[in-house]
Amino acid sequence: MKWSQFFNTTIGKKLLVGATGLFLCSFVIVHLAGNLSLLKEDGGEAFNTYAAFMGHNGLIQFIAWGLKIVILLHAVIAIQLTIRNRAARPVKYAVQPGNKTSSWYSRQMAVMGSILFIFIVIHLSQFWWAMHYGDIGKVSYGAVTEVGNLYEVVWFAFKEWWIVALYVIGMIALSFHLIHGFRSACQTFGLNHKKYNGMLHFIGIWIFGILIPVGFAVIPVVIYLKQI
Repeated sequence: MKWSQFFNTTIGKKLLVGATGLFLCSFVIVHLAGNLSLLKEDGGEAFNTYAAFMGHNGLIQFIAWGLKIVILLHAVIAIQLTIRNRAARPVKYAVQPGNKTSSWYSRQMAVMGSILFIFIVIHLSQFWWAMHYGDIGKVSYGAVTEVGNLYEVVWFAFKEWWIVALYVIGMIALSFHLIHGFRSACQTFGLNHKKYNGMLHFIGIWIFGILIPVGFAVIPVVIYLKQI
């Protein structure tokens, strides 16, 4: 079987979703580390320097555009799998099986994934677009070349409670998505083993499911509270 044919099968699509999902998991860790610099009391120097590096480094930009392609690929294949699974079982069971092994969030992945995708689009339009194509102020720090003042743009945006609420809702969707996605990826790649399940459960629930989304959600909340 050719690779193109393999990745058109259900198993092949699950492998692609799992691989792209794990790549996105690594991205959110790096993204959170950079975004936490928004809370430093340095007038935005750390965050603006970080944003300038991420926005103008050639290698980073190559990875960033690859990331956008991965997000679209991940979403499209996940939708295809959902449609294929529903088509294979058009009539729902009178009693849903698998409740012992399938949690509520795993049965809501389509909804949570859709919310998360909408959030990503809004997030990119607000900040990524402003950084690359918007008319934002410039600032210099010592000998550092003049950079865009994205810090000011972010703080101004998070003066609005509804934008903060939108980001918190997006992070709730991210939490559910990461919990189920990490677990599914481990299962797809055959990583589930009684020797490692405890560690994988801890990473999936406490790190990707709670720590990272809470870390992202805290940023707009703290910025908002500091400005009221």
